[in-house]
Amino acid sequence: MGGWNLFFVVTYRQLLNFAIPAFIFISGYWASANPMESLNDYRFFLVKRLPRVLIPYFFWSVVLLGYAAFREHKIDGYQIIFKLLTGRVISIYYFIMVISQLYIITPIFQYINRKRYGLILVLILNGISLLSAYLGRVYFHYWIPVSYAFYSWIIFYEIGLLTGSSDNNIFTTKKVQFFILPAILVSLLISGLEASVLLSRCDNSYFAIAPVKFSSFLYCICIIIAFLHIKRYLSHRPKFLAALGYYSFGIYLIHAPILYKVISFVRKSSDIYSFQLLYQFIVIVVTISICFVLISAARKLLPESFCHRVLGF
Repeated sequence: MGGWNLFFVVTYRQLLNFAIPAFIFISGYWASANPMESLNDYRFFLVKRLPRVLIPYFFWSVVLLGYAAFREHKIDGYQIIFKLLTGRVISIYYFIMVISQLYIITPIFQYINRKRYGLILVLILNGISLLSAYLGRVYFHYWIPVSYAFYSWIIFYEIGLLTGSSDNNIFTTKKVQFFILPAILVSLLISGLEASVLLSRCDNSYFAIAPVKFSSFLYCICIIIAFLHIKRYLSHRPKFLAALGYYSFGIYLIHAPILYKVISFVRKSSDIYSFQLLYQFIVIVVTISICFVLISAARKLLPESFCHRVLGF
């Protein structure tokens, strides 16, 4: 794959890099409604939040690990425990580990936010994390798993906590709205240019499309601020977007294995795969549609408590 198709794939991935940061931002936004002034408040917060993500995570992880063991006729106890505790059952499950870490240290964030330079401290820590990713992946050709650590994403949780506070409108002032669209376009352009440099000079395709880089973070912050301003002018959400948001965690949990199957099937058509715009569109629509059908069927056939607490639906 090269030429126009390679350009499309790289650009397309830059556009979608806001997905995980948006999830983390939303988590911080809702966590702001739970001020923790005592140990009991903290305990209540963890008991309420952690099971929501960890129970479905362990359920689907065990299902996927069981399927892999059955297919390969091999059980490696050490690898199973390692993957479960690090979110590496499948690549996207690192998000569960990250959000769990952020929930656990939320009182520290709330304490920092009461200080004058709290946001600056978070920016510095996140900047150091990103810098370590560049040093490891680009200059020393070593993969540092920064995606799995809370400090790689804390700026988005911090923005969520700040904007969720009733007394803080730093990211939603009217003066900002005139610069949002230009900021998105410029940050996306910078992200694309950085990806091109990483591809051409460093030959690092993984880092080029990854969201853990400075330009992608800048773009993601601009997108989040844009969403906050759009939200102010919407009296109600479109039904499709409301349903997508309602099913979003369930889609996240089950879409990866479905995606792999869809990709392997669609790739059999060389004509479709050679035209990446059509290929990516078909893969996305078919995958999300299958997830919607499966989640809807499960919610109708199974007890609501089981779907919500265990399946994450």
